[in-house]
Amino acid sequence: MKRLIIQAIAISPPGTMGGNTKICLEMIRHLADRYELHVIVPAPKRETLSRNLLGCPPFSLHVIPGYRKSELANPVASFLHYHRAVKHIFAELDVGRDDLVYTATDGHVDVAHTTLLQRRIRFTWIGCFFIFVPGMIENIRKGYGFPVLRYALGWCYQRICFACLKAGAAAFVITNVCDARHFPARFKDKLFAMYGGVNVEQIPERADAKTRDVVFCSRLNPQKGVSGLLDIWARVRRQCPNARLAVIGNGDAAYEAMLRDKADRLGIASSIDWLGYVNNEAKYAIYASAKVFVHPTVYDNNGMVAAEALCSGLPVVMFDLENLRAVYTTGCAKVPEGDQTAFAAEVARLLQNDEHRTAVAPDPGQLAALRAHWNWKSRVAEFESFLEKVGHMQSGIHKPGDPA
Repeated sequence: MKRLIIQAIAISPPGTMGGNTKICLEMIRHLADRYELHVIVPAPKRETLSRNLLGCPPFSLHVIPGYRKSELANPVASFLHYHRAVKHIFAELDVGRDDLVYTATDGHVDVAHTTLLQRRIRFTWIGCFFIFVPGMIENIRKGYGFPVLRYALGWCYQRICFACLKAGAAAFVITNVCDARHFPARFKDKLFAMYGGVNVEQIPERADAKTRDVVFCSRLNPQKGVSGLLDIWARVRRQCPNARLAVIGNGDAAYEAMLRDKADRLGIASSIDWLGYVNNEAKYAIYASAKVFVHPTVYDNNGMVAAEALCSGLPVVMFDLENLRAVYTTGCAKVPEGDQTAFAAEVARLLQNDEHRTAVAPDPGQLAALRAHWNWKSRVAEFESFLEKVGHMQSGIHKPGDPA
């Protein structure tokens, strides 16, 4: 049985769920009985796996000490900390050229030490790169409104990690083929676009009564358009005075506080239910109880929550972002990018007009097709085929840095 080692050092801590973490969890769930699977995780994040992998086939879990300070503020020290820990586990496992190693994030604590280990051991490394941070000029020109200095530093940090990945990784998992343009030509046939997936088995078999009006689900982050959603919601409330918005998700404490303060200033705080982190069956139950899903992301290349809502039968309102046009073609009402007035008008129309809501939402045939398309089992099966392809491509190939 082929051996696969997943490094999950920079995955989300318990009580949160980033897209890279969700993809990692579903890889584990669906590949545990197909590979000799080893997962490396820091002790503080062990609960992220235990909470979300109930009933998963057995795999080998290697828990390493977490770094106790800020990893970003102490990049060298955190790199050395994890390098020592992972190097020790790789030695115990006798990792070699025939092994596959997947790093679950593009953060330096997953990438930097793997670059050094790969140079010495020559295993086949599959990296991931799920979204490229926009540059400072694009941020300003496009009017994303992201904190300029913070995102400029993030852009520089990400480019350093990307350079490490390109130097050692044999292949990449990305979340949209649009990102292939960032990769050198040598990776043309070594990119796998995993657009995410949906736990369709967690969707309630019978639709609940529509006790909620509108639901939003995502990390509370500027990229996801949450601040703009509050402006949109203020407009919706002027047309639908009794409508309520359910917000699923959490984020940085300071950003959450800013959002709540803004809701107070806009006079809409009493119409918003801040539900915090909700996942698995409980999340799909909330979807089932809602009439409309809003996906106001301003910069994205996928957004799995929209797929979850569509597979739950909800109509989804989103901005017409270029990167999402080929991803979401069914069950969506798309409005011009950045047009909050049009976004609010569409949400109000869906709430007020049952016929329009039915016309936009996926019909039974479309719903079945969506669930078949987004099912995690199918998604990971495609990834497994990609792993086999990469393994065959790497077998017997003279790798960079090998003795001639």
